[in-house]
Amino acid sequence: MEDNSDRNQGEGETENNNYNELNSKNKEILKRSEEMLTSTVLEKEGKDWDEKQTMIDQLLSKVNVLEKERNKAEEERDAFREERDAFREERDAMKEENKLIIKEKDVTSEEIDALKEEREVITKERDAIKEEKDLITKEKDVAIEENDALKEERKVISKERDVLKIDNETIKSENNALDTKYTALTSTLRDEIDCPVCLEVPTCGPVPVCPNGHVCSKCKDSHCPTCRVRLFSGKSLLAVKVIENIEHACRNEDCGKFFPLEEYKLHLTSCLHRTVNCPSPNEFCSRKMALSKVYDHILEDCQGSFNNIGNNNSNLNNGNIPKYIAVGSILKLSSKGLALKWNDKIFYLNLEKAPDYSVFSLELFGTALECKDYEVSITVHRTNDKDMKGSVQRFTGKPLPIDTEQERRKKNGLLVGPDQMESLSVIDEKLKINFGITLDIKKQ
Repeated sequence: MEDNSDRNQGEGETENNNYNELNSKNKEILKRSEEMLTSTVLEKEGKDWDEKQTMIDQLLSKVNVLEKERNKAEEERDAFREERDAFREERDAMKEENKLIIKEKDVTSEEIDALKEEREVITKERDAIKEEKDLITKEKDVAIEENDALKEERKVISKERDVLKIDNETIKSENNALDTKYTALTSTLRDEIDCPVCLEVPTCGPVPVCPNGHVCSKCKDSHCPTCRVRLFSGKSLLAVKVIENIEHACRNEDCGKFFPLEEYKLHLTSCLHRTVNCPSPNEFCSRKMALSKVYDHILEDCQGSFNNIGNNNSNLNNGNIPKYIAVGSILKLSSKGLALKWNDKIFYLNLEKAPDYSVFSLELFGTALECKDYEVSITVHRTNDKDMKGSVQRFTGKPLPIDTEQERRKKNGLLVGPDQMESLSVIDEKLKINFGITLDIKKQ
C-alpha cells in the first residue's frame, strides 16, 4: 500500500513537471515570436505592409495554437490534480485499512496461539482417550475371554444340573416312597398303641400291657379293654420306644398337625386351637372352647363382654391405644369385660370382685412367653379426671396369658381396696359405681 502511495505521489510530481515544462516552452515561443516580430519589423521596414500583416497573422495564429495548447495543458493539469487528490484520498484510506489489517493480524496471531494451545490440549486428551480406549479394548478382550469361560462353565453346570434334576427326581420319588412307607408304618404303630376306649395314643411311659399285647396307659382297669383278659403288672418297653419315635397328632379339634414327641408337648401349650375358658368373669360366661373361636364368641354372643352390646365394639374396639373407658358397675359385683384388638393382637380387659378388693387385669390371647413382649399400664381414676392429675391407682407390668384361671386372675393385676375405689368413684342412685379406666399397651 505504501508503494502505491509513493507511485501516486511520483505521478503527481511528473504531471507538475510536464506542465511547467510546457508552460516554459510556450513562454519561450511567445518571447521568440515577439523578438522575431520586432526583428523582422526592424530589419524589413521597407517591405510591404501586406507581407508584414501576413506574417503577423501567422504569428498570431501560432500564438493562438500555443494558447490553446496551454489551456489544454492547464485542463490536463487540473484533471491530473483531481486524480492526484483522489489518489491521495485512496492512499489515506488504504493506510487506515492497512492499520486495521495490522490490528486484525495481531488479533489473528493471538487467536492462532490460543488455537495452538487448544490443539495441544486436544492432542493430549486424544492421546489419553486413545490410551483409555486401548485399556477398554484389553478389558473387553479379557471380558470376552471370561464370558467364553463362563459359557463353557454354564454348559458344564447345565449338564450337572440336568444330572442333579434326574437325581433329585429320583430322590423325591424315593423319599415319597419312604414317606409312604414311614406313614404306613407309623400309622400301623399308632394303631397298635391307640387305646380303643379313650381313642388316644399314650405320650409317656410306662405303658401297661395285657398278656395278648394290647396297651393302654390312661383308662387301665382290671381287664384289658380290647380282649377283656385279666391285666397284671406287665409293661411294654416296645410301646415306650414307639411313643418316643413316632409323630403325634395334635389332640385339639381343627388342628390335625403332627409333631415329634418333644415338639408335640410344646405345641399343646401354644396351639391356636387349644381349649380355653372364655376370659369374661365366670358369673357371666363359663364356656370352654378353642382359642381360635374365642374372639368371635366375644363379639357375637358372650354374656360377659361389652363388645356385643350396641355400638361398644366399634366405639371402644377401634385399635386406638391408649384407651379411655368409662365404667358403671354394680357395687360388690364383677363387671363385664372388653376385648381389644391392637397391632393384630387381641387383649381382654377384666374387672372382677374379690372379697376385699377389686381386680383389674389384662389378658393376652397368647402364651406366657408371648406376654413377655408387652408392657401394659392400667390406671383407675375419676371420670372427670381424664388427664389423671388427681388421685389414681395404677398398675404397670406384663399382661396375663389367656390360659390364666379366674381365681389366679383375681390375685394378679391392679388390686384396689374398697376405700380407694370409693375415693375414685361416684355412686349413683342405682348403687352403680362410676369411674374411668385408662389403658396403655407397649410392644417391647
